Amino acid sequence: MNKRYQKVLVLYLISTLVPYTLFNKNKDFTLTKSWLPSSLVGYGIFSYGLKVLTKMKKAA
Repeated sequence: MNKRYQKVLVLYLISTLVPYTLFNKNKDFTLTKSWLPSSLVGYGIFSYGLKVLTKMKKAA
């Protein structure tokens, strides 16, 4: 994995974990059920978009 994508992954996970812990109304901290899968899907979409935009920028 590219070092840039690793940094983005860490920042993305932190940016989704903080609101999850602050605004979790049920006080349910089982991260594997809700936060982790949704974060991984969100990161996948984000990294794909970053890759596409990078290719578009290089082509222009």
